[in-house]
Amino acid sequence: MLSFTELSALCLFLFSNSITLGPNNALLSASCFHYGFKKSLPFLAGLCCGFFFLALLVGSGFNAVFQHFPQCYKIMQILCVLYLLYLAWKIATSKGRETPTRQKAFGFFQSFALQFINPKLWLAATGMASTYLPTGYAFADLLKATLIGILILLPCSLLWMLCGSILHQWMKRPLLLRLFNLTMAALLLLSLYPLTASLIP
Repeated sequence: MLSFTELSALCLFLFSNSITLGPNNALLSASCFHYGFKKSLPFLAGLCCGFFFLALLVGSGFNAVFQHFPQCYKIMQILCVLYLLYLAWKIATSKGRETPTRQKAFGFFQSFALQFINPKLWLAATGMASTYLPTGYAFADLLKATLIGILILLPCSLLWMLCGSILHQWMKRPLLLRLFNLTMAALLLLSLYPLTASLIP
């Protein structure tokens, strides 16, 4: 059973992790900007489901695999960097809101799979289980903490989505659209800094 103090600390940790810049928030904002709010909802659903399963896996002890085989974690980091570099390039070279015949918005399964190579989410799930849950916690505590995480993640993600949608209404000129794309690509690259720094000996 989580105490009020443990619950408060957990909520603050999850909020700071969810509201700050990261691959998911940058991609959500860019998706809403290019494809609209409604077509970006599958991305949000995949994010929430991915976090749910990842947090339960880590909290159930799966994270110990990386302790015994650290090279697996390194491979995951490299895959994440390469994939997000590709997405940053796609955002930077986009010419505006795409039509469905040219390019589709990020889908549910793409978003769901992305969470399993997203180190920021792994760190959030690991920190939640190892630091903010009581020693010897029951599965019910883990499940409760994971659901709280989703309840905090949703409004934070929706805020980034709303920003992308609003900005599209203001940026009709090609030059402004180009500026937004370059800015979001740069933010996505910036979110990779802690990850790339950890890969350099």
